[in-house]
Amino acid sequence: MNKNYNRIKQEIEKADTIVLTTHLLPDGDAIGSELALYYYILKKGKTAYIINHNESPDHLLFLDEDKVIKRFLDDTEGNTKLINNAGLIIVVDTNEYSRIKSMAEAVRNSPAKKICVDHHQGLDPNAYHDFISDTESPATSQILYEFICNDNTDYIDKRIADNLYAGIMTDTGSFKYPRTTERTFLICADLIKRGTDPVYMYDKIYNNVPTDKVKLLSRFIESLSFHFKGTLAIGIITQQDFQDFHSDVKDVEGFSAFLMSMKNIKAGFLIVELHDSCKISFRSKGNIKMNEFARIFKGGGHMNAAGATVENSDPFELKERLLGEYKNFVSKHDKKR
Repeated sequence: MNKNYNRIKQEIEKADTIVLTTHLLPDGDAIGSELALYYYILKKGKTAYIINHNESPDHLLFLDEDKVIKRFLDDTEGNTKLINNAGLIIVVDTNEYSRIKSMAEAVRNSPAKKICVDHHQGLDPNAYHDFISDTESPATSQILYEFICNDNTDYIDKRIADNLYAGIMTDTGSFKYPRTTERTFLICADLIKRGTDPVYMYDKIYNNVPTDKVKLLSRFIESLSFHFKGTLAIGIITQQDFQDFHSDVKDVEGFSAFLMSMKNIKAGFLIVELHDSCKISFRSKGNIKMNEFARIFKGGGHMNAAGATVENSDPFELKERLLGEYKNFVSKHDKKR
């Protein structure tokens, strides 16, 4: 049992109003964690709000059946008031305030206690009142399953089970990424026993790709370049690409995984041009530590999956910088072996 479980439970029980949030461009684990925690908090008789920087991606909207997730920028004043008046703020699936983007200042300045529930490396314990951190867990949703069961297993109804399953399935890459263990499968078996339909969940999340996203993927594939004897792949999505296919940044989810599906590729970079910055997704296989490489760009994450945001950067110039930094990184990595 994580020694912090009871302390976190007590903080939830002491707070009347709780705000939940997660990182920009929320994925399945982020959305699933938020919604599972939201419905758990309601069962505790508390008021809860979910407020995110970005809207949810289309393929995950079905999870938010009650449409409870708010977008911060849709009502900055009203959402800031909710954040200021909360007794507790829980940040899930990230441990960096910078990753909650437009909400960062409001959350930092709120008098509410802040708690982090996450499975990424790089947590600063001093940034939060308390936390649950397990970097060996394959998903934040798996941590929350353990947390809720530690309180009362009866709390996990079908709705909570669906969200936890969605988070675990997506963050494990459908159970193929590192840190997927026997425990992960036992947890998912229990969630299925509680009503989750794994066939339905997979179909809703992975088999509903809009035509424009397919066209965007095609443009992404056209942009690919290969380096270091074909072991590194880099792809770029620009603002013009988004305009051409009536898409936006949420539609690039899965593109970095595509990079790693190719034969002989050991590392991949996805560069996405935003309005005022570039988002980089770093992926690797084996012992290439992408979280260390991401720190060069003030990012972070897991060993084989990390990310960073570079302000006011041209994507093509950034690509050249990435290549230069990666050459140095690989050279140092090879010397240590």
